[in-house]
Amino acid sequence: MFFILMIVMFISEDILRYGVHIHILYAVFLISMGVIAINTIRFNKNSVSIFLGMIFAVTGVFDIIYLFIIINSINSINTIKWMSIISTNIISILPAIGIFFSFNYIERNRVSYVTTVLVTITSIGILLLEFVTGYDISKVEVKWVEVIASLSVVILTYLSLKKSKAIENEEQKYLNRILIILVLSRIPIVLGFMFADSNAKFVVARIIVSLSIIYIYKYMVYTNIRKPYEELNIINEELVYKSKVLKENNEKLIENSKKMRALKALIFEKESKLRARLDASSNSVIVFSEEKEIIYTNKTFNLVFQGGCKENTPEYYLKTNIYDYDNLINNIENVLSTEENMKSFIYSTNDKVYQATFAPLLIKDEIKGALCILIDKTTEKAFEKEITETNLRYESFLESIGDGIIVLQDNKKIYINKACKKIFKDRVEEIEFYLNRKKDNKEELYVIDGEAIYVEMSYSEYSKYGKHKTIIVVRDITRRKIAQMKLRESQNSYSRLIDILPDGICLLNRNLEIEYANQSLLKIIGISDINEILNTNIKKILDINIREEYDFDKKMRKILDKSKHLLLLENEIINKDKKSIQVEINALPFEYSESKNIMLIIKDITHKKDSEKVERELLDRLNTDKVKTEFFANMSHELKTPLNVISSANQLIDSFYQNGKVKDYNDNIKSHIDLVRQNSYRLQRLINNIIDLTKMESGYYKLMPGKYNIVSIIEDLFMKVENYASKKDISIIFDTELEEIYLQVDKYQIERAMLNLLSNCIKFTPNGGKIYLNIYDRKENIVVSVKDTGVGIPRGKLDIIFEEFTQVDTTLSRNTEGSGIGLAIVKNLVKLHGGKIKVISEENRGTEFLISLPVESINGGHSQEDRSIYNIDEEIKVEFSDIYY
Repeated sequence: MFFILMIVMFISEDILRYGVHIHILYAVFLISMGVIAINTIRFNKNSVSIFLGMIFAVTGVFDIIYLFIIINSINSINTIKWMSIISTNIISILPAIGIFFSFNYIERNRVSYVTTVLVTITSIGILLLEFVTGYDISKVEVKWVEVIASLSVVILTYLSLKKSKAIENEEQKYLNRILIILVLSRIPIVLGFMFADSNAKFVVARIIVSLSIIYIYKYMVYTNIRKPYEELNIINEELVYKSKVLKENNEKLIENSKKMRALKALIFEKESKLRARLDASSNSVIVFSEEKEIIYTNKTFNLVFQGGCKENTPEYYLKTNIYDYDNLINNIENVLSTEENMKSFIYSTNDKVYQATFAPLLIKDEIKGALCILIDKTTEKAFEKEITETNLRYESFLESIGDGIIVLQDNKKIYINKACKKIFKDRVEEIEFYLNRKKDNKEELYVIDGEAIYVEMSYSEYSKYGKHKTIIVVRDITRRKIAQMKLRESQNSYSRLIDILPDGICLLNRNLEIEYANQSLLKIIGISDINEILNTNIKKILDINIREEYDFDKKMRKILDKSKHLLLLENEIINKDKKSIQVEINALPFEYSESKNIMLIIKDITHKKDSEKVERELLDRLNTDKVKTEFFANMSHELKTPLNVISSANQLIDSFYQNGKVKDYNDNIKSHIDLVRQNSYRLQRLINNIIDLTKMESGYYKLMPGKYNIVSIIEDLFMKVENYASKKDISIIFDTELEEIYLQVDKYQIERAMLNLLSNCIKFTPNGGKIYLNIYDRKENIVVSVKDTGVGIPRGKLDIIFEEFTQVDTTLSRNTEGSGIGLAIVKNLVKLHGGKIKVISEENRGTEFLISLPVESINGGHSQEDRSIYNIDEEIKVEFSDIYY
């Protein structure tokens, strides 16, 4: 629109007339905005909007006045110029002042008010200056007026923009744009020298100012129509919501009112029922207040204590009809203070007895008084007195009886007579008596002060007043019981005597059926209960066959008829556990209970037979061991003699070779010397192992222990064996938890066992492998671990590797040499030291041997063999002789 207006201005022949049209359009719009703002006063409470509307209306009126003056002075160029200056400056400044004042009005800042007043005074001063100087003003003065007016607009715009954050974003947006347009409208005025026609700059300024019409319109519509409408909608929504809440609250109040009326009716109904029940009670009921004053009495109280009269207070009638009224009041005080129920007896002046029950009167968990209920116990007390007298008569009768009498109720003793106390020496209260409904008479033993007391008890039950009671009659039978025990003891003595006999004994009747058997016979047969063989024919137990049965029966008749003792037979019995037992059976006549019986004495001769067998086997083994010992002694001599000759000859040839006395071509002699030496060592190792293993199995192998540092022993071996391992590029890693561990061991045998294990590790570990040698302290034991990364041992071979002459690989094509007795010797050596050895292995992953040696001393003392000829290097060579590199 701006460009259209500018184009129209440049093509217009009369710029002054065109400017008038622009003024009319802008003034009419400003006056319209003022009218809209004034008409919205009734429903619009936005005072800023109304104020700005009035400013816009005043500016529009001023612009109309300016137009009338221009039209009337059309022929006066000076007047037109003067009015253009005035109108342009005033019309630009007034909206800026209005917006600036609106922003400051919102913040109500005193400084802002002062600034506004100063700017207004400055603007009015400019107008007065123009009036004073008259129409005839110079260009310089006009320039200064325009500059001052422009500065005023800029300053007002700057200050307004700073304050614009105090209002809403929408209003702020419109007003900021209006201010910016006002500032822009001052640019043609300041740059007036660029226009050929001096009126043109005012027309351009007016066209720019006219652009603010859009934002003034939007601002007025927003603040006077849309914003009030939105606020009105929000208020309406709030009113609807509050009306709904108010309606719900009213409904709740109505509902609560109904509930309150129903609750009051229910309380009244319950109170009426309570009073009716209290009045219907046959007992006198009194309600006391917290001040211990009577506030209620039921009809029973009125009839009993007042006789239906109401001339005096209930306190008066209560005081005059009972003894110790103060005690009753004290009970009421205790109930109020302790909040606990109480009971007591009250005696009236007319010889009546009342049981008074006192209880706190609680209403909503608060004590509002106390309740007293008087129950007439006069008749009941009379009955109790009569019953007491009757009980005294019965008690006198029971005290005169010689037997003890005890009355139980719920297993509690409620009566004990003198005779009972005498039987139990006045300790009857300490004895627990239990009901026995299965037996009429029961015998019991009690030990009091170290003396045994036997009693016979009979029980009788009865019920009284709904309570079950038991009467126990106690009779002292100690003398009779002692006599029976002595008789039984004599019988048991004979029975025990027979039971402890090592031979089995049984009694047979004439039908050869078992009537008695002692424990030894039960043990021989393999049973624990005699009832399993009672009335069983002895022939079935002895497993007599048909051929032997005739002779057995004949001998038994002979025993019964002629009373002769006979050795029946030696026989084999298969007991219940299917175990064979050799027995010798003797028979003799025995009279018992005026009848003839047969006593069998069955002797277990299995041990005798076994001993004879063991003795024979022992003699055979001794003869065998003697032959074996002689054989190995001879073998040791016979094998070692030629071996020594071979070794000596080989050493002699080696010395000639070393001294250069023998010529060697292509190292043939040297290789044969080494081969003979190595195989001599192998043969020597095999002979020594066989002889030592035989000694170990025969029990002739002895250790010579001494106190040695086991760490030092194994570390020295590690240093010496490392060279052999390096030939296969095997690394040995040694580690120990302690540097010194002293044990009682045979140093030579420990070295021998460790060399055997290390040689096995090197033998079965491929090139480039590793061997770990570790020592662990386990307090009571020292554990030596030898672990390799070799071929391992199959799971099925782990249980047999410590057996003599056993090898994992027994084929002729195996990769290593050996006799299969090295690990058997190691196991025996460890066992002689009181230790244990175990193996952990996984095929193709490696093997670990764990030797556990006890810390305590082993048998053998501290003697040490003089092994001056013992050479550890030579022993290593022998032990490693079957390893080929």
